[in-house]
Amino acid sequence: MTQSTIRLILNESWQVLSVCDGIVELLGFRPEDFLTGAVTLMERIHPHDQDIAEIWFGCAREATRGALNVRVRQANGRIRCIKGEYDKSLTDSGGVVLELLLTDAKSLPRTLDDASATLNFRAMMENSDDYIYFKDRNHVFTGASQTLVALCDPAEHWSDLLGQTDYDVFPEEFADEYYRLEKQVFAGAPIANGIQETRSKDGRRGWIDNRKYPITNEKGELVGLYGIARDITERVLAESALRESEERYRSQYD
Repeated sequence: MTQSTIRLILNESWQVLSVCDGIVELLGFRPEDFLTGAVTLMERIHPHDQDIAEIWFGCAREATRGALNVRVRQANGRIRCIKGEYDKSLTDSGGVVLELLLTDAKSLPRTLDDASATLNFRAMMENSDDYIYFKDRNHVFTGASQTLVALCDPAEHWSDLLGQTDYDVFPEEFADEYYRLEKQVFAGAPIANGIQETRSKDGRRGWIDNRKYPITNEKGELVGLYGIARDITERVLAESALRESEERYRSQYD
């Protein structure tokens, strides 16, 4: 399992107290990079996950603990999806000690079984015209349709996506949009949807109507999500052409 622990004290000028060696494999930085302040975890957190950063590094004087998913930029510039378990405790001097256990989401036990386990599912995944996918609670693929492979690099078969995150197979700007909807689902939304751009392996632009839904277990616990995205490229192009035609018509008579 790829993970590391970081211990900090949060006061007027918060200080890193310790970092374990696993940070090298997890993020590509050395422990001393954090200990000397050359690198800070806060600055490596994805800008759209500043809500998580505020929970971790905010100066609220209270003892709390929990687990949150967060995106962190590695030394190589790529985004890694991480589960961060945190424990904030109070010191006698009024400071707050923050202990973080950071684990690569792809190395965690799956909260949702791989959907490839049944023959019926495999048949559906290899013959559906829609983009269908399943992910566990940590944003890791547990199933996908073969059609999705046309948009993912590297991948040749839908099973190549199992155990990956969007940031492994999509351009970052697209992965950001897909993740944004997933945060809504994992925050309790019964559905999250949006019209989003795609780009095939050969560079062709397209658009999808992307819809994501929660998956719960028999206890009602949220363990993952599934999504169905439909190609609406022809509709988007037709609507764009119509708007351009209407604008040209108006410009002729204004």
